[in-house]
Amino acid sequence: MAKVVSDSWVMAGVRDIKRSVGFYAKLGLKPSMRMPHYAELKVPGGTVLGLHSVGGKRGKKGGGSNRGGWGIMLRVKDIRKLVAGLKLKRIRCRPVKMAPGGAYFSSFQDPDGNRLTLIQMGR
Repeated sequence: MAKVVSDSWVMAGVRDIKRSVGFYAKLGLKPSMRMPHYAELKVPGGTVLGLHSVGGKRGKKGGGSNRGGWGIMLRVKDIRKLVAGLKLKRIRCRPVKMAPGGAYFSSFQDPDGNRLTLIQMGR
């Protein structure tokens, strides 16, 4: 798989993209890419943080649809071919879907339940 991944980053789902970008701006990080539902922030040293809008508001007790957490994102050129190859290796992948903005994605987990997401940007 290492030969088909063009780059990688970590991503978290956020309820309010504008609020989250503002928070990271206070840490000195400015978006290098910004779309209505997604922003990327480059951290010194090469790490890229992706913020993806998942919507939802907190309930009265601090609940909500997003419990936080970061996932590893792997950008690929041919997601359907890669997912088919992983399935042959008995790695269970979620169906390929289209995200807002036209990117295709699928995810799977390592043996400890850590999420990895494959993404193919829109053509």
